[in-house]
Amino acid sequence: MKKESFLDIKNIGELKKSKYKVLSVRDEIRKNLLDKLEKREFVFEGLWGYEETVIPQLINALIAGHDIILLGERGQGKSRLIRMLVSLLDEYVPAIDGCEINDNPYSPICARCKRLIHEKGDDVKIRWVHREERFGEKLATPDTTVADLIGDIDPIKVAQGRPLSDPEVIHFGIVPRTNRGIFAINELPDLPERVQVALFNVMEERDIQIKGYKLRLPLDILVVATANPEDYTARGRIVTPLKDRFNSMIRTHYPQKKGNRIENSRTRILSAKSKGWNKYRGS
Repeated sequence: MKKESFLDIKNIGELKKSKYKVLSVRDEIRKNLLDKLEKREFVFEGLWGYEETVIPQLINALIAGHDIILLGERGQGKSRLIRMLVSLLDEYVPAIDGCEINDNPYSPICARCKRLIHEKGDDVKIRWVHREERFGEKLATPDTTVADLIGDIDPIKVAQGRPLSDPEVIHFGIVPRTNRGIFAINELPDLPERVQVALFNVMEERDIQIKGYKLRLPLDILVVATANPEDYTARGRIVTPLKDRFNSMIRTHYPQKKGNRIENSRTRILSAKSKGWNKYRGS
């Protein structure tokens, strides 16, 4: 079935009849990456000097389905490289309409969507989510809180009379809202250690804990982070248990050849101008 035909599908029943197959985000990226490699297409176009070092390592990590951390000094294109990963996602995927975490229509994980399917079955409406909506990015700062990343109790819902034991009183943070997508954390060592600890369960046990309330939430998410080497800046560190949860650590570097450095700078300036930025600042 053509892409245009899929986009006409409006509910779960029609989706089942179309025999559309929903892949996990890691399988989806692996499939699209291998397809590009087979067609000999550029995977990370516009980055120069990484062809024989960083890019092969990154390709291997993505094929293996690893969470990834890019380690390098400022201005080496780490953030830009991460944003290019969006091109490896399918252009559109189906999600249950109105869901905060883009729930899989075939296998929902949030309490609201489970309730909807129990009540309406195959008549539950779906929407098609563009790949750009499936990328979440957070610049780590010392004032970042667990509520920003994971979520918190919504006081308005509690005031409406819902008990704290009701999973629907939770207001999700940016990590659950990036479910079925790619979540990027820039400058990970700047994240307070107590907030880094909150990511343990998300990456390994696939559940979340909010103010002592534990909620089983098997998020389908690829986590990618950037960091500076410990001897490059004196700010913060990555706690060991969190570092261990990143399966691949890839070191970036400055381009070895002068021509590559010039091309990278020109590409970044052109990219900034295309976005209408008055002043471009490097990552």
